[in-house]
Amino acid sequence: MGGHVTLLFSIHSKPLLSRNQGSRGAGLCLEDGVIASVRVITEDKDIISVTTMDGNQFPQGEELYADLLNSFREIFNVKASIQIDILLELPISQGFGMSAAGLLAASLALGELFDCGDEGQLARLAHRLERQHSGGLGDILGLWAGGCELRVTPGSPPFPGIAHGFDVGCPALLVWDPDGGKHTAHYIDNLDWESKITKAGEAAVDRLRQHEWDHRVWEKLLEEADNFALESGLLEEKERTKLVNLVLDNSDETMSCHLCMLGTSMIVLPKKLGSDIDFGDLSSSLTSLGLGVKETILQ
Repeated sequence: MGGHVTLLFSIHSKPLLSRNQGSRGAGLCLEDGVIASVRVITEDKDIISVTTMDGNQFPQGEELYADLLNSFREIFNVKASIQIDILLELPISQGFGMSAAGLLAASLALGELFDCGDEGQLARLAHRLERQHSGGLGDILGLWAGGCELRVTPGSPPFPGIAHGFDVGCPALLVWDPDGGKHTAHYIDNLDWESKITKAGEAAVDRLRQHEWDHRVWEKLLEEADNFALESGLLEEKERTKLVNLVLDNSDETMSCHLCMLGTSMIVLPKKLGSDIDFGDLSSSLTSLGLGVKETILQ
């Protein structure tokens, strides 16, 4: 399951039911993300393993999947012991939607293993666990829509959340500060941040909704992403400002550089879809500066 980058968003976390919580916004679905495998085991208890992109074990992430498994059991009356292995292809807490991608991948894999639940039911389960852990707002709805997506109604897929997507299929470069990750809850559970983010995000979505959601909206989306970063105040944080300046100083005129929400991270995109772009020099330069770098493909 690929990851997800949010370019702009508003926060809708107040509804009592998790299926009504989420965000409006716009983002991009990635080819790289999370690989989840599940199988029935003969042991008396479940085995859950989460491995980071560096090959290290991440025991702090196991609770997320244990809660998912327990909820899956309750819904579908599953008794067997299960082994879940999660391999993260991107860093956590950097705005790449790793918790959403992992939960959705694991939920769908469990449904396939036991031949139960439809995709909508399994996605709704993943969304509920995502909200339970404050891991994200609209990432699972964005992944449900696919490609370059616009989330117009907050909530879980397939409803009440509503999102539209179109295929992109172009290269992109992810860049992050290895020391700069922040959990989503740092922002969505803070009233000051919530107010500024939501005001900027709602205005951006309202403007984007005036356009046909297809390849022709690309340059307008990139413009709105930059406006959101400024108007929300997220660009003012010194760690992000430093990262933006480093990436801009090393990029060229074919590239469009944007903050990922909500990490200390960026995504570098072609300014025009369909144009040739080469990230080789930029990737080398940023790696030499100690930044994390990974080239991926947009779905």
